[in-house]
Amino acid sequence: MDLTKIIAITGKSGLFELLSQTKGGFIVKDLVAQKKLSINANSQVSLLQNISIYTHDSEVSLISVLVSISKKHEYKEIEFDKNDIDTLRSLMKEAQPDYAEDRVYNSDLKKLFTWYNILVKNGNISKESVKTYEDNLAKSDNKFSDENKKVEQDNEINEPIKDKDLEEGSIATKAKKTTKKKSDSKKTEQ
Repeated sequence: MDLTKIIAITGKSGLFELLSQTKGGFIVKDLVAQKKLSINANSQVSLLQNISIYTHDSEVSLISVLVSISKKHEYKEIEFDKNDIDTLRSLMKEAQPDYAEDRVYNSDLKKLFTWYNILVKNGNISKESVKTYEDNLAKSDNKFSDENKKVEQDNEINEPIKDKDLEEGSIATKAKKTTKKKSDSKKTEQ
């Protein structure tokens, strides 16, 4: 699932695929009308992959929620009434049981399920694309995990030396003694 080029544009309904950049903006493809259009560089755009949904504890990526919805509904469009808020909340509860009901507004749910249907209809969400997305996520998690292990190992090697670890006669200990002698001699001179 390559959603890295899917954007939402403030003030425009639906979703858009980012095709190219121009001097004064971007060329996008409207995923509903299937038409290309140019947008000004000053337009407020949000990459779908950067949008999150509030949960009770933190936030979860919108893409993770879309994947969950797609699995629950077998990668098919969902028929729903935008005005039936109870059904929308129930659908959301199935997909993301810990979502923060008080922080996720009715308009957010309408938009979420509308976007889901657009992405399914355009082939951005399918069984194969979800598998690819999860494989890529696992690879990046493993890479991140490997990088964390390396950092932890480096930190173990480069642990700061503590006073109790210093041996008598080491350079650091001698430097401490010399500094102490100098401060002691200043006290006696006064």
